Amino acid sequence: MIRSLLPQILTKQQNIITPINRIKPNTIRLFCTNNNNNNNDDNNNNNNNDDEIEISKKILLARKKKNKNSNIKKFLSGEDRELKNIIDDNRNRNLFSKKNQSQQPQPQQPQPQQLPKITLKSKIEKEKENILEFAGRKEIAHGIFINPDLTKSDKRLTIVTGTDAKKVEAKELANFLELDYLPLNQVLKLPNELFSYQSVLFVQPKGVTLHHFQPCQLSSSSSSGNHHVRKMVDEVLLDYTEGSIAYRTKFGKNARSPIIRAICPSKNVYPDTVLDVTGGLGKDAWVIASFGPKVTIVERNPVLIYLMENALSKALSNPNTAEIAKRITLVHKDSIEYLVENLKNPQEDKVPQVIFMDPMYQPKKTEKSLSKKDIRAIRKLVGGDRDSTTLFALSRRFASNRVVWKRPRGTLPFNPDIEFKSSDTCFYVYLKNKTTLNY
Repeated sequence: MIRSLLPQILTKQQNIITPINRIKPNTIRLFCTNNNNNNNDDNNNNNNNDDEIEISKKILLARKKKNKNSNIKKFLSGEDRELKNIIDDNRNRNLFSKKNQSQQPQPQQPQPQQLPKITLKSKIEKEKENILEFAGRKEIAHGIFINPDLTKSDKRLTIVTGTDAKKVEAKELANFLELDYLPLNQVLKLPNELFSYQSVLFVQPKGVTLHHFQPCQLSSSSSSGNHHVRKMVDEVLLDYTEGSIAYRTKFGKNARSPIIRAICPSKNVYPDTVLDVTGGLGKDAWVIASFGPKVTIVERNPVLIYLMENALSKALSNPNTAEIAKRITLVHKDSIEYLVENLKNPQEDKVPQVIFMDPMYQPKKTEKSLSKKDIRAIRKLVGGDRDSTTLFALSRRFASNRVVWKRPRGTLPFNPDIEFKSSDTCFYVYLKNKTTLNY
């Protein structure tokens, strides 16, 4: 009996299996495995598993039915709305979960710090900031700076006197220059740790002299034992009526000197006005004024202005030098500021024919011999030159005939039109009008 029914059972199984085999795998995979890629969210996975179980149950039920028009066929034709709605809801839930995951802000990874790019513009701005941050700098014109503190007294200078008769005069001088007054004994015996001064104005009967100090050294004496002693060296006494400068002025020894040849436009023809923008002690200005020109000295250091005023007042009281002293005018101001003001507001009576400049230079490392004592004392007082290039550029614009630049031999900043040399210095002449020639 069973053997007789076996062929019928096999044929009926084939009728059920063949429609299932005809279903494309992609179609079943599309509806049944939409949730396999979402493993991040636990709640979605639980819902998806429930839906897959329901779908698998319906497919198993359809397989058990023998009719070709089974639920699978209805499902493929879209007639099984219940199953289709389940699958559509499952698909929409998966899409919504993916969209939320994409919109969630991801933690930003720390990026390595990038160094700022150094450009030429940034270098220029940084250089300008460094200039502006320089102590006391003041911009008087576009790109032109001065230091107003240089027109004030240096606090490393002190006033000293050795006699009671000059004590009142020394204190008045200290108040005028806003400097400290110290007794002579205290200055000479204070140890180096308690002494911060470099130079001194010594008020004495012959006049006010400028010195600089040597470090305090241990000295031995049979009477008083060992003690510290500080020395004042390189005495500078400015006097236009005595010494070598008075002798050369009296006998005309400077007529063929390089400085006079440099300022003259032609032989035995002297300029009417000369502007000395680096006064110093005023010795070059005195030599120039002795040949007739009116000389204006511009100096920013108040101590040097005081020394020149004393020397000129003494020269005015001497009949042999009074005429020369009358032709000299002192101006206490920074030379760059003076030139800028006159270039902004030009006046014909203030435009000089010749501008003379002799900046203070630092000694060369290869220099074997010492400089003159007055130069060493002034160098301690005012330091080296920092503004000669700016000063030269403004002088070339302001002078009506020429600029004379005094420099050590072997240094040539710009190409001059004429040169006049001496043993250790050279006078470079820069003409305003190239047709003008010297003798």
